[in-house]
Amino acid sequence: MTTQMPPLSAEPVHVPKTAEVVAQAIRNQIVRGDIAEGAALPSEAELMVHFGVSRPSLREAFRILESEKLITVRRGSRGGARATRPDVSVAARYLGLLMQFDGVLLSDVFEARAMIEPLALRLLARRDNRQEAANELLAIMDEIVPGVDARVRVDVWSRFYAHLFKSCGNKTLELLYGTLTEVVRSELTDSISSEDEETTNPNWKKTIVKAMSFVAEGKGDEAANYWMKQMLLIEARVQEAHQRRTLIDATVAFA
Repeated sequence: MTTQMPPLSAEPVHVPKTAEVVAQAIRNQIVRGDIAEGAALPSEAELMVHFGVSRPSLREAFRILESEKLITVRRGSRGGARATRPDVSVAARYLGLLMQFDGVLLSDVFEARAMIEPLALRLLARRDNRQEAANELLAIMDEIVPGVDARVRVDVWSRFYAHLFKSCGNKTLELLYGTLTEVVRSELTDSISSEDEETTNPNWKKTIVKAMSFVAEGKGDEAANYWMKQMLLIEARVQEAHQRRTLIDATVAFA
């Protein structure tokens, strides 16, 4: 008795293009570290022979990798491709597009950040170097003095959060937060630039000092709960200011 074969799916099978296959092979070598950051890739002639592909296919593979910021390509007789390390802007670009398609509100993004930041404080409070990290974070914020230029404040706050998430010891959380921040970078910059901390929140320095004291003492839950309360107050102001603005609105406004 023969077994009847089930009906085949009507969905077409995707056959990777030659350039995609080549790009994947090079991508794997860069990610694994077989090709070090900053190292030059073999010449086009060598790669064409190695992969058995034409120059147009190889250059299309290069364009794919360039769009992912995994290589940079210099044209000319002394040019060539070099491996680079991608940053969060690559992920942020695609995440931003998805959030725009879904009509995600700016206040929604700020609310997510308000939930994530306390996690970093809780993790940092568990680390052996928590006292040192807390002092470094306080030192960064000491750069904000009365009358300081708005661009300096933007830079200081950016470095504060970058150092916080790097110090917390969780790479996934660091990348996730960095990606979310990159998505709303223009809006964050505008918000910080247009506000005076001494006017909108005159106790902001005391807030940071208290949170860092919890961290230094290893009181992760207290630090996280205290920070979340402060962030939710800020998120409420953001929600009121942005009303129903979406990421598309922000993109159009800052394009």
